Amino acid sequence: MTDAALSLNAQGRLATLNEAGILDGSDCLVAARVCAALGEEPTSDAALAFAFAVRAVRDGSTALDLADVAGWTAAVDVDEIEQDAETAQGLVDLPSPEDWLHTLQASPLVQQRILRIDLGLVYLDRYLSDELLIASALTDRVPEHLPPVDLSVVEESIGKGDLNKEQQTAVRSVATRPVTVLTGGPGMGKTHAIGQILTALLAASDGQLRIGLAAPTGKAAARMNQSLGATLEGDSAIKPAVTLHRLLGPLPGTNLRFRHGAHDPLPHDVVVVDEASMVSLNLMARLVESLSPTTRLLLVGDPDQLASVEAGSVLADVVAGLDASGAVVRLVQDYRMGDDRARLAAAFRTGVPDQVAEAIDQAKSGVQLIETDTPSLELIPRVAQHALKLRELAAAGDADAAVEQLGRLRLLCAHRHGPFGASHWNRLVEMELAKHAPDIRSHQMYVGRPILITRNDHGLGLNNGDAGVIVQTPDGTRAVIETGHGRESFPPWLLSEVETMHAMTVHKAQGSQAAEIIVLVPPVESRLLTREMLYTAVTRPQEHLTMVGTREAIALAVDTPVRRTSGLRQRLSS
Repeated sequence: MTDAALSLNAQGRLATLNEAGILDGSDCLVAARVCAALGEEPTSDAALAFAFAVRAVRDGSTALDLADVAGWTAAVDVDEIEQDAETAQGLVDLPSPEDWLHTLQASPLVQQRILRIDLGLVYLDRYLSDELLIASALTDRVPEHLPPVDLSVVEESIGKGDLNKEQQTAVRSVATRPVTVLTGGPGMGKTHAIGQILTALLAASDGQLRIGLAAPTGKAAARMNQSLGATLEGDSAIKPAVTLHRLLGPLPGTNLRFRHGAHDPLPHDVVVVDEASMVSLNLMARLVESLSPTTRLLLVGDPDQLASVEAGSVLADVVAGLDASGAVVRLVQDYRMGDDRARLAAAFRTGVPDQVAEAIDQAKSGVQLIETDTPSLELIPRVAQHALKLRELAAAGDADAAVEQLGRLRLLCAHRHGPFGASHWNRLVEMELAKHAPDIRSHQMYVGRPILITRNDHGLGLNNGDAGVIVQTPDGTRAVIETGHGRESFPPWLLSEVETMHAMTVHKAQGSQAAEIIVLVPPVESRLLTREMLYTAVTRPQEHLTMVGTREAIALAVDTPVRRTSGLRQRLSS
């Protein structure tokens, strides 16, 4: 463990768990400071529960199930730790979850509402408050408050549209329900359904409904605008999609405080949120509390993909919790993927490793597995070939061809660092390129460098996730970037928040696609080897998928769904 991860404030069991890597230094630091402020002993069971509650949120959960702690601490070898015997034994003799909860009830941490106990789970106060808010906001809404629409016109619009049965159901649901959740994998017609829903609602309300479109990221909002281009151009009642943060109106100098909320609701009659799987619990809470009782809400996304990098798996919880109510519409017909890739994606959704293995083995085209536990550029020569072609086109000044070449191939990694990480593979590709173009060693913005924008820049009109290439022009080098407004050219020195993207992480590729996707499957010991990670990666290609890794790792990923502890689905279903 690095020095930065060790906490000088940790005592007793906290110190031991910190040294063992079970608790991070930040977990222990927060626990020690809060306990000291409230008069709670830093070596108590309550302090330990608090530290684990912080860890749970850091791992993506919104609550701590105390039954999980025994499994985490089992990784500590008490014979090896450099602590006194009493401390070592305390790691083994943890109280039962029931006794632990009982002890917590008397702790100042609970009495002062720093920790809260609900549904047998331990929450940091903010996360329980947001769960309760989301559950009540989604279940208390009633159709009687919605602005009326002419359902006969809705049916007429459905008859004119090219919609399958599930898409028709989605249109009717949004017309009659205050909350609808539309789910489906890539290529299943979610965007087409959104366009038809908006068309039907506007026709059935004489164009009077005010519609707001949003997505978690600037790139996702830009893609939404591109996909709904014809619908947006046809009616001024629909404003272009923006990020959720911009829709809610962030207050200066804050992250999750907004102008719109319960005191100042959004002015929209319909709010549509695309890529909802990437929305965190906290941001979803801010959204739903900003909705007027008269607002229809449509959440759209794929609950099988990676969830938000922050706490919560909100879309998956909402789908599971509202399923019985009829508010969830699942699209099942694939319009985009070839048969082999569609079969593989469907196998991943079943969560059965043998079905995934069978889909790989039976694939005739579109899916390939390179079996190895030591991936290299020699095993996947197309990566270097793609980079060399990109360099050639960029050096020739053919910006359009270079940007199109960029979209031909993506190398995706679960990790950022290490031998399976995007940073490592970016260096490998650049070392290979340098054999043919020595200037790469001395120029950060070298010609042919593929770049990924990593932060929204409203001044330049760039969004986090926009991609481009450094191109040679008669006026010097320029960064030609595919934006939500088309291809635009910038002086490279204007771009400060960029990364090289010969390789990129699966998380950053979420919501985007490329003709060919090559996925580095991490080894079996990787904590990032999960079903959602690999499913997200294998559903990115438009034409061909190559997986590089072992069958054992793929099977383990399929058999390892991300488990984020939450009480949201139970609250919604009850």
